[in-house]
Amino acid sequence: MRIEFDDGTLLLRDAPDGVPHAEWDDRVDEYRTQARHYRSIRDWAGEWDDATAENGQLELHQSAGQDINLTDDARAYPDLALTPAVQIESREYQQAALNAWRDHGRRGSVVLPTGSGKTFLGIQAIADAGVATLVVVPTIDLMNQWHATLTNAFGDQLSQDIGVLGGGSHDVTPITVTTYDSAYRYIDEYGDRFGLLVVDEVHHLPAPTYQQIPEMTIAPYRLGLTATYERADDKHEVLEDLIGPVVYEEQVDNLAGEYLSEYETIHLSVNLTSEERKRYDEEYQIYRDYVDSHDFDLWKETGYQEFLQRTSYDPQGRRALIAKQRAEKIARTAAKKLDTLDNLIKRHHDDRVIIFTANNEFAYDISKEFIIPCITHQTKTDERTEILERFKTGEYSMLATSQVLDEGIDVPAANVGIILSGSASKRQYAQRLGRILRPTEDREPARLYEIIAADTKENYVSQQRRQGVTDSADS
Repeated sequence: MRIEFDDGTLLLRDAPDGVPHAEWDDRVDEYRTQARHYRSIRDWAGEWDDATAENGQLELHQSAGQDINLTDDARAYPDLALTPAVQIESREYQQAALNAWRDHGRRGSVVLPTGSGKTFLGIQAIADAGVATLVVVPTIDLMNQWHATLTNAFGDQLSQDIGVLGGGSHDVTPITVTTYDSAYRYIDEYGDRFGLLVVDEVHHLPAPTYQQIPEMTIAPYRLGLTATYERADDKHEVLEDLIGPVVYEEQVDNLAGEYLSEYETIHLSVNLTSEERKRYDEEYQIYRDYVDSHDFDLWKETGYQEFLQRTSYDPQGRRALIAKQRAEKIARTAAKKLDTLDNLIKRHHDDRVIIFTANNEFAYDISKEFIIPCITHQTKTDERTEILERFKTGEYSMLATSQVLDEGIDVPAANVGIILSGSASKRQYAQRLGRILRPTEDREPARLYEIIAADTKENYVSQQRRQGVTDSADS
């Protein structure tokens, strides 16, 4: 039997009946399967042996009542002998996570809080696996960040530079970092060239198009990294099949104090002005009246999707959606929120503060009102890098942002976060908390403030995003 990689699939030439996951392809009169089943087929055919896998021609053990002579023409990835250049001793939980991943056959996801060193763990896993590696990340910023880290760790040990696939670059080498979008576009071409697939922020992977990334690569070793594994739509359940099970998980409270900053969360309520209250109640009632007159189960994602679909053709539904958005904006931008923000800015003038909003418009308004720098997805890379560098050195002590800093990007030195608005996502809340938990020399407790408009939908949203992430400390 001969295994060949063919555009993101495995072509099984002269295969006997009973090969796992294989389906007959009438076009070529051979069995075929997804590339991700490469290791399963090798396991089925005989003992998985990394020491001899590079030889291609393997005499394997008896399987399914017959002797299998397997020629492996699918593997196109090399072995690598790597040692991270910077020898930093692993923290206890990082070593435990690496051991757990190794014990599960180098397959599975690790869930660690933001700021606890997931990238460092990824570097250790790459060295441990010792094979060509593809690192997949959600954004260009994270791609550049990983590229710099990989170059520092392994750049001098490789005959080729660390590869970059995405952001205008198309350079694929034995260790390559890419974005989800670029990996999806090219994985059918390069899916045979990597033995380890590292997926950062792996909770994005269940998206239908992104699932093709692990499906179309033969990588026998797989590592998912995230601070927030579970998804509201429960689609994280597919990750066990694509990447492997969760092999290690650590909660933020278990690391606070020794490895992350001690922290406290402070929730502040402000009242709407009489004019804001009048407009909020009017708009929100329009929305509620429409929802109550129909059978939408808004507690379920499908119910809200049904509501949105109806607004596309029902004028009253459209008016209800606009009313909901107007009410949310009134609560989100309440005048007394800015008064409270002003007080917090004065109180923490000696700290490094990040102010989080739900959208660009509000972030820019705050930037203008308080004369502080602002980062959104519209901010150019060079400008963003300069702002973060000045924030790190202390030249800037505060910055405002929408959602662009929620995930992945390393924000050094921040010890105070102020949430003015956001979604009900527990993931977003955990990521914003993680932005301020990186330990500092003085180990002063970090603080995360959340300013909520009283007697509005924000109360419910706040409870939803905090539930299961951290204990609340109302103030």
